[in-house]
Amino acid sequence: MVLSACARSPSPPHRELAPIWRDYRALPAERALVVAGELRDDSWVAGASGGHALRSEAEAEALRECRKRRAQRRMQAPCLVYAVGDEVVWPGR
Repeated sequence: MVLSACARSPSPPHRELAPIWRDYRALPAERALVVAGELRDDSWVAGASGGHALRSEAEAEALRECRKRRAQRRMQAPCLVYAVGDEVVWPGR
């Protein structure tokens, strides 16, 4: 899943993601970070993956991780790509 229609932003991530963002940035390229839920009300889960040969592989693995966590918490919100590499692509940024 690629959100290419989203505006790309060099700005820092949402403040709620700061601890996860630090760990995510330490992952080797190709990497992706996926989030489900509402960051503003602290009701969210994330999945991250790195060290893949292709960007699409990183996204697919991060989506799998996010979906697993989403199911465990019985969340309805879909998992969406938050960042790929160093670019934040979250909708509404």
